[in-house]
Amino acid sequence: MFAIFKRELRSYFTSLVGYVVIGVMLAFTGLYYSANCLVYGTSDFSTVLYSTTLVMLFLLPALTMRSFADERRNKTDQLLLTSPVTLTGMVLGKYLAMVTVFLIPVALMAFCPLIIAMNGEARLLSDYAALFAFFLMGCVFLAIGMFLSSLTESQIIAAVSTFAVLLILYLWDDLTGFLPSALGDL
Repeated sequence: MFAIFKRELRSYFTSLVGYVVIGVMLAFTGLYYSANCLVYGTSDFSTVLYSTTLVMLFLLPALTMRSFADERRNKTDQLLLTSPVTLTGMVLGKYLAMVTVFLIPVALMAFCPLIIAMNGEARLLSDYAALFAFFLMGCVFLAIGMFLSSLTESQIIAAVSTFAVLLILYLWDDLTGFLPSALGDL
């Protein structure tokens, strides 16, 4: 499992996928943070995370699209399946590599509530609880993307289908409002 984790983590940083995901996530977080917390003077960091969730819908499919689809397309999945690593170890190694890449911008976001606390009054407990929930939601999105990547050979189909499923989940409350009231109570 650790060998697959190392290989996947190295592949995210030898290609630009890892750097782009981290950079774009931090750029949008910085933009929302400076607009909400610094310009408007709010001390609620959860609004920044809520705005960044929309960016996450676009970035995480790019992170997950090649996890299994690339293995199938290059026919290296047979090599992985016959390796001495168990199937669970293989999936966990790939998943933990994606989570590690996602954890880097989340860990850097942890400094934002501290900056708010240094310059004013902050609710650190609720801010870090929101950041932890944001991380867990990202982990769920990564798992969904990894599953959808395992269903196809094409990275593009994996990315688009992951984005579509994540968008449906993101808009679920609004979509259920269109249902008749008898179906909406389910």
